[in-house]
Amino acid sequence: MEDTEKTEVTTALQAVIANQTGRVNVGQLYRKIDFRIIPLMFLCYFYQFLDKVAINYANVMEFGNARPGLQLDGHGLFISYAIAEFAQAYLLQRFPVSKVLGCNVFVWGLVLCCSAATRNFAGLLALRVLLGACESVVAPALILVTSVWYTKRQACARTGLWYCSVGVAQMAGGLVSFAAQHGSQDNDLARGAFGGWRIMFLAVGASNLLVSFAVLLWLPDTVDAARFLTTDEKALVRATLALDQGGNGRQVFRPRALVEALADPAVWLLFCIVVLTVIPSGVIVTFSATLINGFGYTSKQSALLNMPSGVVSIIATLLSTFAILRGIPRWLGILAMLVPTMIGAGLMSFYRGQGGSLAGIYLINFTIAPLALVFNLVGSNTSGYTKKVTAYATLAISFSIANIIGPQTFQSHEAPGYISAKITILVTNGAAMLVTILLRIIYGRRNRKTEKAREAQLAAVVRGKPR
Repeated sequence: MEDTEKTEVTTALQAVIANQTGRVNVGQLYRKIDFRIIPLMFLCYFYQFLDKVAINYANVMEFGNARPGLQLDGHGLFISYAIAEFAQAYLLQRFPVSKVLGCNVFVWGLVLCCSAATRNFAGLLALRVLLGACESVVAPALILVTSVWYTKRQACARTGLWYCSVGVAQMAGGLVSFAAQHGSQDNDLARGAFGGWRIMFLAVGASNLLVSFAVLLWLPDTVDAARFLTTDEKALVRATLALDQGGNGRQVFRPRALVEALADPAVWLLFCIVVLTVIPSGVIVTFSATLINGFGYTSKQSALLNMPSGVVSIIATLLSTFAILRGIPRWLGILAMLVPTMIGAGLMSFYRGQGGSLAGIYLINFTIAPLALVFNLVGSNTSGYTKKVTAYATLAISFSIANIIGPQTFQSHEAPGYISAKITILVTNGAAMLVTILLRIIYGRRNRKTEKAREAQLAAVVRGKPR
């Protein structure tokens, strides 16, 4: 498209927005969209993360006490999570996003319910593998849904809102664990017993089934399919997204876009940032309650003392994502979140008292927030449906890889110091800072090229360049 044609399109979109703004209350419109879309995304990510938190608390609750050898750290889940990612990306490319998401939520709810009835390691492992395959669709699907409805600037805060479900899941997991431990701890199904961690899995799984029905019934796939919006409201949203160059474009597979995404150095730098920041969070999510338990607290106390980790996650996520609305660059937000994580790792590594070590565990939860900013970076700097899906799938794979690596740094022979894990957290945070700065350099160069192109376009308009 020529510069003049682009200008005409921009002018036409601005005219549509101006016309519709006179008919539609913009603030009321986006509140309506927020109330319909964000709670559903929040619940999907909440329950996906609550499952991982459940493993953390189940370990403290003497997971498999009635069946020795049932202990599981979640590796099967994350291996299948990575393997299934591109298959899920194909489904997102081929079918409506809400239908793919809702069906996966339904299946993993059933799997969690079945997990409550497992009697041996093999059965639980098989279910965790299936669970990982279903959960792998969540993050890519939610980011696509966010980009369908919001501009680049709007998307960051909205991503932060549904991503706060991570912190809420950490707190809810503590409460569910605490409550479950007050019931029977006899998990022997052969005698008809049903208590402890089995109750926890059944409760979480049944809740997932309800969420799946809500997603299938109430989450629209496109702006045009939103029955809760008027014709004028739909026109305003479409024009706003088109002017912002937001949205996903046509849901058509383009092999060239797939190659472009995989050849983009920025995508691989984001891949590295996710791995380097999620390794510490993988350690904390999997072992924080166990570490607190190792300080001399009971399993019930450990469940409650781990709940402030969720508060830290929520505060960090809201601070970092809403700071973008105030003009703070995303890369700087990532760096700001890594500083408290580094301090927390230092406290956990070198402070000898219980209080300091506990504070260190809480501070490390700041490392959960950068992932929301990485999600938003992809949505803001990647165009085209195929390229977006490919980039999201790549990041989801990096997420699973990090969650496999993180727990491996906890070596049983190093207990209770776990020096390898502590050094890993320090090193990965430092490396993440360096990679983030490098990503900023690459995006800066691209932005300068884009800005020059816009300046040339405006100059052509001023000169009255003919078509």
